[in-house]
Amino acid sequence: MADRILHRFNFAERIVHWVVGVTFVLLLATGLAFAYPALFWLTALLGGGPSARVLHPWVGVLFGIGMVFMIAIWIRDMFLSDTDWRWLGAVRHYATRDSANVPPAGKYNAGQKMFFWFQGLLAVVFVVSGVLLWFPASFGAGLLQWMRLAHYFATLGGGLLLIVHVYLGTIAYPGTARAMIDGTVTERWARHHHPGWHEEQTGG
Repeated sequence: MADRILHRFNFAERIVHWVVGVTFVLLLATGLAFAYPALFWLTALLGGGPSARVLHPWVGVLFGIGMVFMIAIWIRDMFLSDTDWRWLGAVRHYATRDSANVPPAGKYNAGQKMFFWFQGLLAVVFVVSGVLLWFPASFGAGLLQWMRLAHYFATLGGGLLLIVHVYLGTIAYPGTARAMIDGTVTERWARHHHPGWHEEQTGG
């Protein structure tokens, strides 16, 4: 019997996700290229060194706009419930696929919700520090130095979150990335990873 397909994300949600994802990868790659000469070849993603320096902040604008839409779309679903706190307490069971000892997650589990909040916080740091660094003549040297540090550490934190996000969505839990490609997941995937949401969608 074929595994039933469930609709998880609509087209607009997937577009916003990919706009944020692609722009962040471009910003991460070119930002690291500016910071580390050995990685300068990454500026080729935006046409080479001179054009990358011009386009980097504009890509940042697009990233910021995408984050505004992402927050507007998902924020209502991202507040932690009592079940989420119990899920966090049982995260080791989730990591070892011992689903019998994991509280049933709804559409989003507590890990995804925490990722959302960390991502949102880093986005604010990126945008605020990026705007100040874009117009250095308007601010003092001391403030700009702090903004460079904030931008740099946000880059490292964002890069780590990206690695974890991609790993969990592909290698660790196959079938997850499909939700952001065609908007669907299998019923088996939903039952295993988000049993609360699966029950809402199927009635059992």
